Amino acid sequence: MTRAVALVGAVLLYGLVVGLQYGTDGWHLPSVLVAVPAVVALAFGPPVIVGAAVVAAGTRWVFTVSEPGRTGAAVGTTAVIFGIAALGCFVVRRRKRSAARLVSLATVAETAQRAVLRPVPAAVGPYAIAAGYRAAARDARIGGDLYAVADTPAGLRTLIGDVRGKGLGAVATAAVVLGAFHEAVLDAPSLGALAGRLDTSLRRFLTDDPESFVTAFLLEAASDGTVRGLSCGHPAPLLLHGSTVSELSAPPGLPLGLRDEEGAATGVPAEEPAEEPAEAPVTHLEPGDTLLLYTDGLTEARDRSGAFYPLPARLAACAGLPPRALVDRLQQDAHAFAGGTDDDAALLALTWHLRPPAD
Repeated sequence: MTRAVALVGAVLLYGLVVGLQYGTDGWHLPSVLVAVPAVVALAFGPPVIVGAAVVAAGTRWVFTVSEPGRTGAAVGTTAVIFGIAALGCFVVRRRKRSAARLVSLATVAETAQRAVLRPVPAAVGPYAIAAGYRAAARDARIGGDLYAVADTPAGLRTLIGDVRGKGLGAVATAAVVLGAFHEAVLDAPSLGALAGRLDTSLRRFLTDDPESFVTAFLLEAASDGTVRGLSCGHPAPLLLHGSTVSELSAPPGLPLGLRDEEGAATGVPAEEPAEEPAEAPVTHLEPGDTLLLYTDGLTEARDRSGAFYPLPARLAACAGLPPRALVDRLQQDAHAFAGGTDDDAALLALTWHLRPPAD
């Protein structure tokens, strides 16, 4: 309740009691004055609560002038008024302490979340970049989805992924994958080697939960507009060329955390993850082309009829938008389409220019 509403309510209540007490016969409402400090306590602090109690109690004693023999009732009403005021002051103080504690916890949580899910740069070389995240948990900034961007000697390398499961366990798993990515991304000779190192780190973390895994997509983009990707059980990015949307070609693979099974099936030891396949296709971007990496929290959003969010069609309608505007529009559009958020959803957009984009 806002202060204005609480103040108006208290004044109206006080005026109603006084008006009925002196303007009508047969009405006896002084005891209703006990509600005045209670209403004030909904939005104000102890000084105002005590002030309201003094006014209410004083008014009750004024009423005794026209009510001989009601002194005992006035004493009782006064005691109740100040009792409610004391209780209101206690509740308000507890409420303020709880609010301060929540602010402190939110600050710590936000700092931790930013440390796990680092903000992406607005541009790396000729690529303009923007990321967006909408967590399913209320007031959270990170959940089981993840993304990362790194400027490396091999070019711009990006990661987007989705942890199996939700809650704090998913956040911890996402942190492991992101930490491994930032550690290995600069010196991994290929996307396949990078995926192998992510898998190794993840499997060491998941020793007590062998059924967990992370789907991920790794992308490498050179300054000349050539890109290649590697899927670890994750949907391939969408390529927006003009108003045409297509899917980036990339070799499929098993999710991170399950690649040891893939190694057993192919004869490759788990400690020596397979390199990126030589036949991995290379895509040549045109100036202004945009790549959109995403998680299934976006594509699996449903409207009231049960229809899935039509990401390719909505992406085509974003032709010409810079990455930041594109990501914001898709997030807002998907949220409105589904009428809320039931799953984490991450987006990462990259637009290639012939020259580095202006700041």
